[in-house]
Amino acid sequence: MEFRPPRTIGSLFGGGIAAWCFALTAALSVRGATQDVALSSVPLYVTATIFFFIGVLFAYWTYSLSTMRYVLDRNVLTIVWGDVRQLVPMPQIERLVPGRELPPPHVSGVSWLGHHVGRADVEGGIGETLVYSTHRSPEDLLYVVTSGGSYGISVEDDVAFAEAVQAQQRLGSLVAVPQAPDRLYLAAQPFWEDRAAQMLALAAFATFFAMFAYIYRQYPHLPASVALPFPQLSGVTRIGSKSELLKLPAAGIILLLMNLAVGFVAHSWERMVGYVLLLAAISAEAILLAAAIIALR
Repeated sequence: MEFRPPRTIGSLFGGGIAAWCFALTAALSVRGATQDVALSSVPLYVTATIFFFIGVLFAYWTYSLSTMRYVLDRNVLTIVWGDVRQLVPMPQIERLVPGRELPPPHVSGVSWLGHHVGRADVEGGIGETLVYSTHRSPEDLLYVVTSGGSYGISVEDDVAFAEAVQAQQRLGSLVAVPQAPDRLYLAAQPFWEDRAAQMLALAAFATFFAMFAYIYRQYPHLPASVALPFPQLSGVTRIGSKSELLKLPAAGIILLLMNLAVGFVAHSWERMVGYVLLLAAISAEAILLAAAIIALR
């Protein structure tokens, strides 16, 4: 049996924020691209990058909300949210407590109007609770209390849900299921819990923007033609248009994204290989920064 919470308001709210972030990203990028090449353009691109990743987060969370459901069988209650499955064995469910009988919880995690996923400390004997709900008031909540923890969910008919739980429990479970989260696909990537890998990725972005800022700071003061020691032509330094220097940021963003993508994937099966690829991303940006310094020295 499957129960789905009301998700319209939460999806509209989250989708609206994601769309606003992407629109702002596009506007800032266009603004930067239409300005003269100068250091003042760099903050526009940095801000656009930040809003892009915020938009990706809200888009993923909104997608996860669209998949939220509670699936019952004789073995387990499965709470589905995106790529996360919370498995609650049927024999472990001790009682169901309507939220209207308790004070409203303060959810720490992903929480906006019509969408709440995270942890809460619920009074009234419930205690530490994992919340996967779309509630707008305590009346929309139903607490599933087990010996190993509690879960806050939203069902439109809590009586029907309670009867379905009792019916499945009377049938008896056929297999033992651990009470634990099951993460799939993107949510299963160890990168999200590896602070070292995250810091390396941030350092790669920081090195790229340092190179980007250096070139954009120097560019307005350069003559139309400059000596370019790259690519190396048997020791001959060629003279070219200063616009060729803008190929360095273009190459930098391509190398950055390629190394980060491959490093992210490799990190899932061998952490050290992921670290090496993330360090390679930093090194590539540092080499481009050195090339820019040498060319403009």
